[in-house]
Amino acid sequence: MKRLISRFIDHYGIGYTSHILDQVKTLGFRQATAASISLGIDDLLTIPSKRWLVQDAEQQSVLLEKHHHYGNVHAVEKLRQSIEIWYATSEYLRQE
Repeated sequence: MKRLISRFIDHYGIGYTSHILDQVKTLGFRQATAASISLGIDDLLTIPSKRWLVQDAEQQSVLLEKHHHYGNVHAVEKLRQSIEIWYATSEYLRQE
């Protein structure tokens, strides 16, 4: 993935590459949500702290979006941090 993104940056530049990555991310989330790709019994169990953890991740994502909007965070870094936020949240919930 890293090499592919590097090739895109070399060929198209950072601006267009970040736009493409945002579009791919949006498409992936939309398709995963629409398809309900993975559903297991563990997904149906809800831990008490889940609501708080998800709200916290959403707040972090909103703050990250604001930083991106004001030019403090580049689109590629925003994508990386967004993935990191939700991965950490998912891992914590999975371990509970």
